[in-house]
Amino acid sequence: MTNDQLRIFLKVAEQESFTLASEILFLTQPAVSLQIKTLENDLGVKLFDRSGRRVNLTEAGRTLLPYARRIMEEMSHARSEITRFTRDSQGTLRIGASNTIGVALLPKVLAGFRKDHPSITIQFSILNTHQILFDLKTSEIDIGFIEGEVARTYAQSVARSFLAQDRLVLIDNRKTPLVKGTRIALPNLLGFPLIVREQGSGTRQILENALLDHGVPLERFSVAMTVGHTGVIKKLVGMGTGVAFLSILALEPGDMPSLRVVSVDGFQAIRDLWILLPKRRISKTTALLCERVKEEVPGLISGMQDLEKSGP
Repeated sequence: MTNDQLRIFLKVAEQESFTLASEILFLTQPAVSLQIKTLENDLGVKLFDRSGRRVNLTEAGRTLLPYARRIMEEMSHARSEITRFTRDSQGTLRIGASNTIGVALLPKVLAGFRKDHPSITIQFSILNTHQILFDLKTSEIDIGFIEGEVARTYAQSVARSFLAQDRLVLIDNRKTPLVKGTRIALPNLLGFPLIVREQGSGTRQILENALLDHGVPLERFSVAMTVGHTGVIKKLVGMGTGVAFLSILALEPGDMPSLRVVSVDGFQAIRDLWILLPKRRISKTTALLCERVKEEVPGLISGMQDLEKSGP
């Protein structure tokens, strides 16, 4: 029973799919299946029931699950404790960030951080909120950054710290807009093709909650496409495929020749950005990054919000 086998076991258990687990872990599906098969042979039991479209934990698998999580947590804790004895900040820093923060905010921060701390190796993954919470709980990452809320399942195992505030805006094609004019009432959007993020993303969660608050659930909209990447959504809107609600932070200067922001009367979808840490002693390296992000991100956000005023 190895660290890699337990890591793969936890990811398959979370996703209930060998295929999805392999995509997240950047492994081939045969490689994931082989590791699980080897683990099962070593333990002498079946861990997953593969009879249906989804794989489900067997009774033996459910028994192993909490032990696997604790083992991964203890290994991460040991790594953090040993780091305290190093003279300078070094080692590996594993970061998970949801799409908006990971693409719009962190690259510039990480570039400067790496320049100041060249002995630190950074492993940086773009994940949705649910995956970040799971990976932090199972010690697969050291620090997470999300735009969504923390589900009750994880509330006892992670600590969150406020980073900044963000809001969703409606974007449309600039050259051949679907929306006539620069303003629209929310009910009038119901007939427009809407492109949305996938289930589990912070953007999707905030949008659904805000729409419910305004008495217009997402189910009433004409959802044309569900897309798992913000950059792809921007391209689709720029091609006139539909409109979309995205974070104002996701807009870049290079987007504005093809995209525009449309005001939605009386509609607000505001969300908090959070830093997530495990509820245990963190390494010096993790603490340094946390401080750096808190110092630099508010300034980055204030500079990016001016894009909303870019033309009609």
